[in-house]
Amino acid sequence: MSASNPADIVISKFGGLTKTAKALSTDEKLFPVSTVQGWQDRGRIPQGHWPALIAVAKRDAVDLDIGDFLGASIEAAE
Repeated sequence: MSASNPADIVISKFGGLTKTAKALSTDEKLFPVSTVQGWQDRGRIPQGHWPALIAVAKRDAVDLDIGDFLGASIEAAE
């Protein structure tokens, strides 16, 4: 998969759909892989999920920053 849109970029940094969902899961609740698949299909991640993704990226030492969520938008503006 080429990281061509913001969702692809973020998901690839976590290691794929399943690993992204697993990173967002808690002991109380599994995060649905189908939700992450939906982000990939649409090419974007809803802003409401950004804080959780940034937090788990810090926890898991994943190199992720706010620009990754905006990737295609930043490139288009330049």
